[in-house]
Amino acid sequence: IKKEFKIKNVRFATKEELATITDGLVPGSVPPFGRPIIDLDLFVDTSVVENEKIAFNCGSLTDSIVMLSGDYRKVAVPTKVFSFSK
Repeated sequence: IKKEFKIKNVRFATKEELATITDGLVPGSVPPFGRPIIDLDLFVDTSVVENEKIAFNCGSLTDSIVMLSGDYRKVAVPTKVFSFSK
């Protein structure tokens, strides 16, 4: 992420920052979608789209959604897909 955006420091948002920018969501419940669901750019790691299916929390800490990664990419419309996980 640092390399992609040419920045020196990266950190997770605090619980308070997260609640503010996601209209009250808590860590672990943020769905992997950007606009129009959450007013943020969406950056997706290449490993997500390399899998046939993906599972993710969607506004809940107890419920998950499983869907085909191709369907996710069509619905989510990522701002950019690049490699940033190890």
